[in-house]
Amino acid sequence: MLLHRVLVILALAIPFSQIGQAAQSSATITVPLTYNAPGAGPRPNFSPKGTQVTLAEVPAGQALPAGAVRPAKHGRLQVGPNRQSWIPVLVTSTAAHPEDLNQLFVDHNRNGNFADDGPASVATPSQNEKTRAWWSSFSAIELRVQFAEPDHTEPYIVNFWIVREDAAPPPDIIRYSRGSWRSGTVTVNGIPALVAAMDGNNDALYGRGDSWSVIPASAENAATAVLSLKEARDTSRLMFLEQAGTAPDIVLEFRSFTKDGSAIEFAVVDRPVSKAEDRLPDDMLADERPRPRTRTPFSWSHDLDTALAQARASGKRVFIDFETTWCGPCKTMDDWIWTDAEVAAALNAGYVGVKLDGDIEKAHVKRFEVAGYPTMVIVDPRSGAGAVVKKVSGYQSSAQILALLK
Repeated sequence: MLLHRVLVILALAIPFSQIGQAAQSSATITVPLTYNAPGAGPRPNFSPKGTQVTLAEVPAGQALPAGAVRPAKHGRLQVGPNRQSWIPVLVTSTAAHPEDLNQLFVDHNRNGNFADDGPASVATPSQNEKTRAWWSSFSAIELRVQFAEPDHTEPYIVNFWIVREDAAPPPDIIRYSRGSWRSGTVTVNGIPALVAAMDGNNDALYGRGDSWSVIPASAENAATAVLSLKEARDTSRLMFLEQAGTAPDIVLEFRSFTKDGSAIEFAVVDRPVSKAEDRLPDDMLADERPRPRTRTPFSWSHDLDTALAQARASGKRVFIDFETTWCGPCKTMDDWIWTDAEVAAALNAGYVGVKLDGDIEKAHVKRFEVAGYPTMVIVDPRSGAGAVVKKVSGYQSSAQILALLK
């Protein structure tokens, strides 16, 4: 769901002000951040990897809320600063869909009673045409996360989903990913700016390792851009405010969040680097764009047994590319790596290629112990079923693939 896969601004009521005005290098700035939820305006164009919540069967003698049908399973969302803030959830079937966990109850008041928190969220299971798995999705569920010192709650939106393999029993896992974010405005050295923050691991806590973004309010489509993957970075990274003319960028360094995300603190620092220079290593295609494209594409089949037979007959090895339709790096490699002239020539010279969709070829995923996408496996067909010679996972540059093929 590389998609999906971070940060800020929907019509803020707070005007641009001198709050957090930075007058000199090393000045520390504190910016209040307001809660934002998906609506009619811009929203983040990426989200964290889904967090898994383990589910356990509800005991047979335990009563269920009205409308709930067994099977019924329960778990606990580990959100907030301590166990007291964790939120119990209950998922059950309905009379209309007895094979799926398509009804969600959230114990918002954490009293162990799922019948006094308002109506359940009900999903209509849909079957993926390709994988044949059944999906039940529950979107925009607003939680109330408890914080202390001072004692208060903060809203936090999450999106849940449950996947049941076709003809399989209901799973023991529900997944969720955050849907809300925080944003604010500030003026730094006379430059009005938008600030955004997004929880990066679905725990409703803000801190190091989460994402932040700061851009000039005058930037093109600023309200959308500040929420984009293009601008957002981990808190270990710097932010930049471009100045007019030849003036150097104002460089910002993260200091801290309040745990509930109600404020961010950063500093103006003296660093001899521009935004363009800092972001250059993030462009994984910088080395690929100038390289020649092939005029003799490498052919891919989609059947491993056929590929092994062809390889044995030709004396070549088999190159397996495990991918999925939702894998962003897989698409990038299709566009830039497999079309590279030198890579295609090396593959054509010594390999038979096969692409396997990890969402479909689950037996092969298990056989080759594929844990992520893309994964590339080189197989020697002379051993019959094929012995693994080399294996790599994750995006690979042309140079890395060429080294793999040697």
